Amino acid sequence: MKNKTKGFLLSVSPKTLTCNNDKGTQYRQCTVSINDTVYFAKIWEKSFNRGVTIGDEYTCELQADGDTVWITVLNGTEAKIATPADFAELFAEMGV
Repeated sequence: MKNKTKGFLLSVSPKTLTCNNDKGTQYRQCTVSINDTVYFAKIWEKSFNRGVTIGDEYTCELQADGDTVWITVLNGTEAKIATPADFAELFAEMGV
């Protein structure tokens, strides 16, 4: 399950890390403040390279994975995350 909220970027690591996936996606560890609580998060290297400012507010994507919530700081367009309900009519037409 995914959702989005706003958070303030507090810090970004100078070190770039690489995901253990087929694409080898690069990211940086960071911290964000959401509702006055500081959390560890990540920012994709592509988003970081667009330019970020410590202290500015950014959209944060929250992804629940069992007992863990993964937070990703986004620096780009504010698009909605699609849900099955958004496309229920289309899926019904397809017989899915």
